[in-house]
Amino acid sequence: MNGRIKVRVEVGEESFEVEGSIDEVLRALISFLEKVYPSLEMARRLTLTVELESLLESLEGILAFTPEGPVILIPKEKLEKELSIRELILLHLVKAYVGFKLGRLERDSLSVDELLKATGGKVGAVAGRLSEMVSDDYIERLGRAEYRITTYGLKHFLEAVLPKVKSLTGGS
Repeated sequence: MNGRIKVRVEVGEESFEVEGSIDEVLRALISFLEKVYPSLEMARRLTLTVELESLLESLEGILAFTPEGPVILIPKEKLEKELSIRELILLHLVKAYVGFKLGRLERDSLSVDELLKATGGKVGAVAGRLSEMVSDDYIERLGRAEYRITTYGLKHFLEAVLPKVKSLTGGS
């Protein structure tokens, strides 16, 4: 297989056919659909997304995958010293999200117990930060004591937390 695909779409009287790489075809298809459905362009501009590929690139040198699962390459003691509990929670929820998206973990969420162990925080402090972060829409609560990162939380992580985490990789 040479990595090329061919797509044909018909919408009412309009038809469209394209052949190329997956990225080329997707871009052309989205452009065609935006012409046929102008509101699609507006919806696309208003939709917040975080591309998995760019997230993975940004985590290079910070997160790695072993046969046992994803690991954070920065020593835990250094992370606990330099990052807030909120930042640690986001980092570990990003690890779960990426591990799940890549098929290395069975779920994209972590329990309160897993977050306590991962962050080294006290129960009250972690519970308080989780509640704040749910209110901020950075994470969502699933069931009784399970949390996962939201798309908005991923965006916040990339803009506010990741630069701080990256600063810890120098001279470790």
